[in-house]
Amino acid sequence: MKQYAVVFVHGLAKKPPVEKLEELWRWGLERSPTPPPFAEKGSGINLNTKGVPAVFNYYADVFYSDDYESSFESYYESESNVVVKEETVKQVAGDLAASVPATPEEIQFLQRLERKMQMAPTPPEPLDLDDSPAAQEAAQLEIASWLPKPVKEFIIKKAAMEAYYFLFDKEYVRPKDGKKFKVREELRNRLLASMRTALQQGEKLVLVTHSMGTMVAYDVLRNCPDCPPVDTLFTLGSPLGITEVQEQLLAQGKEQVDFPPALGHWINVYDPLDPICGADPQFDDYAPFEGRAVQDVKESNWGNWRHTITHYFAGKEFRKMFAHAIGVAPK
Repeated sequence: MKQYAVVFVHGLAKKPPVEKLEELWRWGLERSPTPPPFAEKGSGINLNTKGVPAVFNYYADVFYSDDYESSFESYYESESNVVVKEETVKQVAGDLAASVPATPEEIQFLQRLERKMQMAPTPPEPLDLDDSPAAQEAAQLEIASWLPKPVKEFIIKKAAMEAYYFLFDKEYVRPKDGKKFKVREELRNRLLASMRTALQQGEKLVLVTHSMGTMVAYDVLRNCPDCPPVDTLFTLGSPLGITEVQEQLLAQGKEQVDFPPALGHWINVYDPLDPICGADPQFDDYAPFEGRAVQDVKESNWGNWRHTITHYFAGKEFRKMFAHAIGVAPK
């Protein structure tokens, strides 16, 4: 039994198969030297060589079935040139079946959340964006540096809809096969199962979560009585600072979101130019619990699409804190 075990929780949009997605995330943690602005030789973290077990919590199939690809040989070397374009955006990010909001509250939630994400500050696009090669597969969204404005708008709209399905526990009917899921219940159960599996390999849990996956993690930690204790939670590019999201995650009997009692440490890493978290990237709204509070860490990525997971994983501050959280030193 190891001292620590890691649980990864992915974010929005279509994904490659779980084995390939985990491979991509591990590559993001391990690569060294890292690209600008994080160039620092010898900062990679290889969980295998450090003897730290990890479990990848996967839920993309709830929305997108087995609509993914399996060939990734050229992605890693060309990651700085990846561009998601209008003609391939649905192929890369997936086409989510839209739901019709049932109440004025649901309508207002979707409108406000999408508007806030669209209004978040974003860096400019390069002049030669149209001349760059177009991304063709879902895995390339995990490493994308550049997205034209219409593509960003499409993905933000998708992010708001995925958040809606989860937070309001809507039933989702997969277009491909008609299979039905109660989204919040399904995603909760999957994460709890991943956490139990990880606890068979390590004494303490460290959760590394991205994007929409941060909402699932917080919800399980705060609102599921059978959630096991977690030593450290990392939230990267998280929408948990947005008021409309917080209102749907309140613990029973509470008037304010708060630090989960089952959690030891919470480190929130954000890029203020990431549209998914940029509307309110810091978590000072979360009331402390017994002196424990969220630690907000600003870390700027690169490119005009600042939400990319492998870019977050390249951050010097994140790597230093993650290494400390799992009891190792970066290689």
